[in-house]
Amino acid sequence: MKQKTFMIAALLALLATGCAATKEQQRSIDKLSLQTADLRVSLEDMRVKVDDLGNKFILLQEKIDASRADIDKLHAAGAFPSMPPAGLTVVPLAEEELRYNPGPAQKGHTMKKETGLSSPEAMYNKGQDLFMAGRYEESRAAFSAFLKAYPRHNLSDNASYWVGEAYYAEKNFAKALEKFTETADKYPSENKAPDALLKAGFSHMEMNEGARAKAALEKVVAMYPGTDAASKAMKALETVGAKEGRDEF
Repeated sequence: MKQKTFMIAALLALLATGCAATKEQQRSIDKLSLQTADLRVSLEDMRVKVDDLGNKFILLQEKIDASRADIDKLHAAGAFPSMPPAGLTVVPLAEEELRYNPGPAQKGHTMKKETGLSSPEAMYNKGQDLFMAGRYEESRAAFSAFLKAYPRHNLSDNASYWVGEAYYAEKNFAKALEKFTETADKYPSENKAPDALLKAGFSHMEMNEGARAKAALEKVVAMYPGTDAASKAMKALETVGAKEGRDEF
């Protein structure tokens, strides 16, 4: 009888020890889960900052390229001014009328009056500056005004793309997707088409639309091989494929 009682007591003690160990393990698991969640948030914040810095770098590069192109034109035309002769008074020329005709309903001087800007480049630069300042809604409005005034300008695909990026920066992925898709479809041969299609794929990824993301990314690789966008798309496809594998498992 004493032996039986001792065995029962030992079993109860063992169970109590096991329960305590289980609770300790659960606390450890809960702690690890919280740390993992915090790490994911930190990684997401870092990704957003990297994306923002990347966009600012691209915009700065656009400005540098535009300035270099202007300098090259001046070199080609031999238009660098020399110092005026002594005693010569330099009289400012009257402001030149815009050469671009946006259509019968809108004249260049009318657009200048509405926006306060004298050229398409000035309008585009305003959108760039607002984006780099993090004023995404105002940037979007500036680029949209540019597109309305100059739908056939050689910067139109860029302006359309940055409207999408302004939505993307605000995490409005549905609107971003709409604009990126429009840019890729409307300007398939322009320089921003590969990036627009790539970001359309990323927008689908953000909205957990794996199959659509995969289709968009594969389209980038197929249509624009050898581009930086195609390289990024191939890396993103690995992520999409790995996620699909986990989901199936």
